[in-house]
Amino acid sequence: MRTRLIPTLALVTFPFAATLTVMLIHIGTRQLWRDENATWWAASLDLADLRKMVQTVDVVLYPYYAFMHGWVTLFGDTETALRMPAALAMAFSAAVIALIGRRLFDARAGLIAGLLVPAVPVISRYGQEARPYALAMLATVTAVWLLLRAVERPTVWRWIPYALAVIAIGCSHIVALMSLAGHLVVVIAAVIRARGRRRLWTILGWPLSVVAAVLAVSPLIVRGQGQGAQINWIPDTTWERVQAFPGEVFMSPAVAGFFLAAGLGAMFVLAFEGRGGLLLVWALLPPIVAYYTFHEYYFFYPRYMLFTVPAWILLAGFALRRLASAAASGRVAATAKVVVVVVAAAAGLTFAGWTEQGNIRSDAEPDEFAFRLAAGLIAAREEPGDGIIFTGYRYAHRGFRYEWRHQPREQQPQEILVDQPPDEAWSWEHPPCLPTAVCLADTKRIWLVSTDPSGLSPFWPLPGYQQKAVQRRYDIVLHVEFHRVWVTELVRKPPRK
Repeated sequence: MRTRLIPTLALVTFPFAATLTVMLIHIGTRQLWRDENATWWAASLDLADLRKMVQTVDVVLYPYYAFMHGWVTLFGDTETALRMPAALAMAFSAAVIALIGRRLFDARAGLIAGLLVPAVPVISRYGQEARPYALAMLATVTAVWLLLRAVERPTVWRWIPYALAVIAIGCSHIVALMSLAGHLVVVIAAVIRARGRRRLWTILGWPLSVVAAVLAVSPLIVRGQGQGAQINWIPDTTWERVQAFPGEVFMSPAVAGFFLAAGLGAMFVLAFEGRGGLLLVWALLPPIVAYYTFHEYYFFYPRYMLFTVPAWILLAGFALRRLASAAASGRVAATAKVVVVVVAAAAGLTFAGWTEQGNIRSDAEPDEFAFRLAAGLIAAREEPGDGIIFTGYRYAHRGFRYEWRHQPREQQPQEILVDQPPDEAWSWEHPPCLPTAVCLADTKRIWLVSTDPSGLSPFWPLPGYQQKAVQRRYDIVLHVEFHRVWVTELVRKPPRK
């Protein structure tokens, strides 16, 4: 018992600790980006309003938002607090990846794979994000590990946890359910090898578990199809996108190149040895299916394929383990070679993805808005009774409300050109208030925030009828340009005599 327990503890502890350490580096430094603002907005609603919101948008994320609602209630809504579930999920994923590697290959291959996890830039990206992708990755690898245990000794008490893990996949990210195709490969191989009662329990256990799990998440799937227009903005599957896709999945072309080379080499060796079907299907089938069904489901998007990254990591762990074995003789030498291989591979991956690792932890993202800086400027100069107008990105108000979250709502600048019924405070949509002159009323000062600073005037891109009404009544007294955000202070013109 002792000789088995200690290696298992080491196998899971080292990858967990290494990954969590990397995830915690500057976890609260970067401002929330647009989708994280959506998470905060949803999590800050009471559950009744949250249910109303998901009836119109993001129903597939309802379980995640409900979880984050409870998390925020317990731990607060700082950047660090909001991202901590993702950081922990990535750390646990690394530990489970090590366990999968041991079952598929051996403990050393599992340990190598687990220790490669924190060196991958995309792991830091989504391990420091208040979105469900890291949780989906944890659910995916946990389901694989539980499946391997279930087919080894199929009993109802092993199939039930597996079914719960599949439910967790669907509740975190429905797209990740494509990983079940790899599960089928495992089950078929197990049925071929098994005999008697064990074969029967495998034949019955897996389909019943999957059907029960899919039925449990089917309301999310059905309702999610009705909201599919939310993701039809994803760019078309051009050849340029396909070429860039691996680098975008790993968030580094150099890191992607390493895993493609190591992974494809491992696939060849494993295929020659008559195994590896799980990792082959897990790694390759989802992006291929997403590509060919793109115009129906719009799933061909890098972060949607995060759940396939563990398969590539496991393949690389196997390849590096073989490399170490080929250069070693004797138990001590083999252990030393594994250590050298792990250190060299982790160092190489860290160097290859160093720029991306730094950008992940800063506000240097070129496609994002400088919400924090812009909101800070307004907070330093605002006065009671100020109004605010957001133009451009239609959900910019979420980013500013997050930055002002510690200030009572009534003391914040109030949006004056939108119509927000009190019973729809949960809504992300802010329809225009008409007529403009009446909505402006006698507001003395307005903060005009543009997240589409592509025009020649700060009043751009206000609709023409609003531009005329605002320009006629207000003078510009301050104009500051941040990254992708213009902040303009407008003061009411004195009445004409």
